[in-house]
Amino acid sequence: MNQEGFNRSVFKMGAQCVLITGCCYLVIAGCALLSPKPIASYVASEDYFVDFESYKHYFVVLKYLMCLANASMVGVVISLYHIKKHPPGGWFILFTLLSIIGLGIGMLQSVLDATQIPHLALQYEKAPPIIRHVMIAFGVADPAIYILSLGLPGIWLIFLNYLHRKEFSPFLVFLGVLWGLGNIVTVIAHLFIILWLIYFIAGSALIGVPLWTIFQGRYLWKLYKK
Repeated sequence: MNQEGFNRSVFKMGAQCVLITGCCYLVIAGCALLSPKPIASYVASEDYFVDFESYKHYFVVLKYLMCLANASMVGVVISLYHIKKHPPGGWFILFTLLSIIGLGIGMLQSVLDATQIPHLALQYEKAPPIIRHVMIAFGVADPAIYILSLGLPGIWLIFLNYLHRKEFSPFLVFLGVLWGLGNIVTVIAHLFIILWLIYFIAGSALIGVPLWTIFQGRYLWKLYKK
């Protein structure tokens, strides 16, 4: 396969991955909006475990969808890396690698949450009061991991759209930067337990994600068809 054929195959994969990512994040945003406040906060409490019983199926679906979304987003990152005809600068290579690392951490985080938290909730139901207090003290998950799993891809998205502001349409640049900022704001919202902000980002994603999917997917598909 020559270089042109290779690039076209990468752009085709990227367009397909954009569609998968967009569909996953649309459902994720919907599940996040339906989540009870204790679940959204990621802070272990008696209310958390009570609410988890009714929400656990949505929780598991959400986590595995996040794993799939992160995996497909890696394909998007790879495809967008090949847009420039000339080799990209060193900083862009660094941010690209960091974003892939962050997405990989996000996949691991999602699988751990989907498998460990339901088990923890089941053990909480059977545990005596003293053990319950210990489980609450240790917590169910560490939202600080979002600094890597969301923060690094968020920074990459902002840098990517700034770098390609002449190749992308202004609206696509706006959507990409908005998504990157949304990732970073989500990290802040989880670290400082700002619930209204968590729900606001999820609600905004219901509008922003389909638009980004259409415009970014169409851009990569046009490159594939050239």
